[in-house]
Order: sequence, then structure tokens, then C-alpha cells
Amino acid sequence: MPDNAQAIPFFTPPSSQFARLGFLKIAEMACRQHGDKVWIGEKDNAVLLLAGARHVRLLIEQESQFVKEFEHLSSASTIGRILLGQSLTTSKEGEEWRLARKLTTPLVNPKSPLLKQSTDLSARWLLDILQDPQQTSLREICLHWALMCVAEGFFGREISLAQLNTLIGHFRDIYLQLIIAAPDADYEALCRHPALVAFRLEAESLLGPLLDDARGGNTTMLERLCQALSPGAHPEARERVISLLLGNLAASVDNTGIALLWTLTHLSQHLNYQHCVREEAAQGKRNMASAIVRESLRLTPVTAFFERRVAENIVVDDVVITAGTRVLFSPWLIHRHAACWAEPLCFRPERFLGEEKIAPEHFLPFSVGKRNCVGMTLALDQLTTAVATLCEHFQFSLAPSTSPAALTPLFALNVIPRGDLSFILASTNKAEQHDHIP
Repeated sequence: MPDNAQAIPFFTPPSSQFARLGFLKIAEMACRQHGDKVWIGEKDNAVLLLAGARHVRLLIEQESQFVKEFEHLSSASTIGRILLGQSLTTSKEGEEWRLARKLTTPLVNPKSPLLKQSTDLSARWLLDILQDPQQTSLREICLHWALMCVAEGFFGREISLAQLNTLIGHFRDIYLQLIIAAPDADYEALCRHPALVAFRLEAESLLGPLLDDARGGNTTMLERLCQALSPGAHPEARERVISLLLGNLAASVDNTGIALLWTLTHLSQHLNYQHCVREEAAQGKRNMASAIVRESLRLTPVTAFFERRVAENIVVDDVVITAGTRVLFSPWLIHRHAACWAEPLCFRPERFLGEEKIAPEHFLPFSVGKRNCVGMTLALDQLTTAVATLCEHFQFSLAPSTSPAALTPLFALNVIPRGDLSFILASTNKAEQHDHIP
């Protein structure tokens, strides 16, 4: 770093504090003490947190200066690249990314008949499962709902939900194993990690037969990727198809499922908004349901940070940041900053019902720029449909058995509620109540 970069304060908590509080709390503490531009970590291995809206505006205006990091083993993107290869989220800048984006974009259109049908059926499934007293985890329900939303549209009916759920579970476990192993391993050793080798064999055994049989189909994501890349005629394309499928599946299930969990958690504490959704549904409208989803994504974005690497020396707030520096942008911190939002910690969906346009640097739950989430429109439609359907049939509130500590955020693969949640459901058509998720 040049001398003037040393003017940016450092926040170097003890490792015990890191382990106890987690990075999300550490970042909040760093900003409270030093402002929205701060180094976090040891000086030789620090990451620069740029937590102001003006920093996101700089990213938007000079996007080519901030590239995705795939070399540093402490980077989550690097671990993702090792695990998912040439998926859209882990594709390298240039032609590799352009091709992945071009192939994926038309395959996550919420107007696709198969995806739309799955969105509606999954919302109806929620109505039934939330009344089942045998269910014990709202988190697992939301993740399964998200899987149901995309499974058939991505893979067809040849793979069962149980098989896909097992595959995603193994993906999560191996991702965490690689994160833990990274500090003491080199890149090549991490690529040979036994759990990773086993996962690749599992993915090939599950998806390979479908790739071999995908001739002439043009309905599912798998069929259309095979049509575009011809993995049979070009064996090197086989790995790319599997990577694209796994990357899209993991993002669609984990991020959207946890987003629904947060949305229901917020909404369970605001019966008045549930009533508004119900009234609008009677008129065939979904404006409030959509606003509720966006407000939940503002208050609790499941992606708290996203990382970039500085491509060339760049000036940030009159400080020269050298090429190669790892920087973090934070939707979580921006969404909760009073300079960007009035009463930022209050749940107020009305923010998204006005005609005034919200600045992209103030609201970025799906990231910003060319590498924003390609499936954001699909995810918003899935979430809005689920909220509208559930509120039409039920009124629900947090059960007294839910601990306040359970509602606090925990930063893991993404940002999740820390503990188990319980709802009390009351049918809008019947007087009976259901105490759910003990």
C-alpha cells in the first residue's frame, strides 16, 4: 500500500473476538469506530471495507476497475470457483463470464411457463406444510420451497427433490470445509480436497445421465444448456454445463429460501401489513406484497457483503488504493444507514410504494452492475407470490416461545436468523389456530 492508504484506519480485533462475534458484527463495530472506509484484519492480510453509498456509486461508474477475486484463498469467490468452476457467479471476467450470462439470462425468466407453474404450486405447498404439526424447522421449509420453485424448470422430472436436496446439502457442507481448510492449504491442494473430489463424482453421477439423454429438448435449463454447448460432441463443455446448473441451483435455493425466511419473520410481527396484502389480493393486486419483499431485502439482505479486487490504482475519497487490493462492499451496512434511509431499522414497506426512484447505491440486495444477480426478477416473483398466497389464507404471528435472540442475524453462508422460529397461524376462513414449529 502507498503511504496515503495508511491514512485509512485499521480495525484488528483479536482472533477470539472474531470467532465469538463473526465478521458481520466485526464490520459493524469497525464502521462505528472508524467510519465507512476501514481496513479489517492484520495489516499484511487486511481487506478494505468500503461501506458508504458513494463507494457503490464509484463501483457503478468505474466498474472495470473492480473485478471479481478468484486468486486469494481467503476470498469466498475463490472457494466458490474451486467448487463450482465456470458457473455464472464464479466465472472469470471476459468471454467466460459473457457466455455464462448470455446462456443463463433467458433461462431464469419468471414468465417461463414451467417456472411460473412451479412458483404457484410451491406457494400452495407452503399453505399445507405450515399447518403440519410434524414439521420442526421453518428454515428447512423455506429452503425446500425455494427448491420446489426451480427444480422442474432447471432439471425436469428425472431427478427427485430428495436427490437435489441431498446434493445441495453436500454442497453447503463442502463449501464450509473448503473455507476452513483454505488458510492452511495452497490452491492446488484445495482443488484435490477429498470432499471436493467426492462431490464432483456425485454431481456427475446424478447429472451426467441427463446430459447424455438431453437430445432435442428445449424446455428445461439443462436441455437448453446442452443444446447451446453440445456436451456430447464437445466433452470440455460437459463440466461447464454441470457448473452452470449447480451454480444456478445453489443460488436459487439458498438465497431465495433464506430471503423468504426473513420476509415471513418480519411480516409475522406486523399483522397490519398482512391485512393490506389480503385486501389487495381480493382486488387482484400485489403491490404491498412486493413492497414487503423489498423491505425485507433492505432490512436483512441475505448477502451482507460482496468482494472485488482493484484492477488498477484508483482514488477513493482522495486516497490511492493500489491494484490488487481486496475490497468489500456491504449491502447490509448501506441498507441500515440513516444517510440512505429514514428510520433504517424500522420495517416500513411503504418506502417502496412511492413514485420516487430509489438510487441503486442505496438498495442493492442483488449486488449492482453487470455482475448483479441474473435471477433477481425470478426471485422477487417467487417471494411475492409466496407472501400474497400465505397472507390470503392465514394470519400469522411469532409464538411466545420464540426467543428474541433467535431473531438476531448470523453471518454464515449467507445471513440467517440465529435461532429457531415459531409461528401461530390463524386461518382467515376458520377460527382454528395452529401453533407451528415448536
